[in-house]
Amino acid sequence: MTNRDDFVSRSTFWADEENFWLEGPDFFRANMVPDAVMEFPEPTGRLKGDQVLAALENVPRWDKVVFFDRNMEKLGNKVRLSYRAEAWRNGEAEYVAQCESTYAKLGGDWLLTAHKQERLER
Repeated sequence: MTNRDDFVSRSTFWADEENFWLEGPDFFRANMVPDAVMEFPEPTGRLKGDQVLAALENVPRWDKVVFFDRNMEKLGNKVRLSYRAEAWRNGEAEYVAQCESTYAKLGGDWLLTAHKQERLER
């Protein structure tokens, strides 16, 4: 049975994950480890730490994102989210990806350590 604290934690993880799609560099700085690794479809590829923040400066954020097939696994001080995302920005065709994010509890805070996206055909 899930207690109230578990429910709040689950809600917070998914809210943070959504904010990583919608918010800019300030949110990333506050909610990821400095050497976080992110893997995106080409041409972006693999980014680490400051490369992630630099890449955000040149890319418009998503206007909307919806998560499907959500799964959350917790093991000790780590949590892994996996899901399918559909996102829209500036009237562009939607983007669909299979995603996975890993968070670690550091000093009482849960911070993003890794994120991976694999683009899916619609």
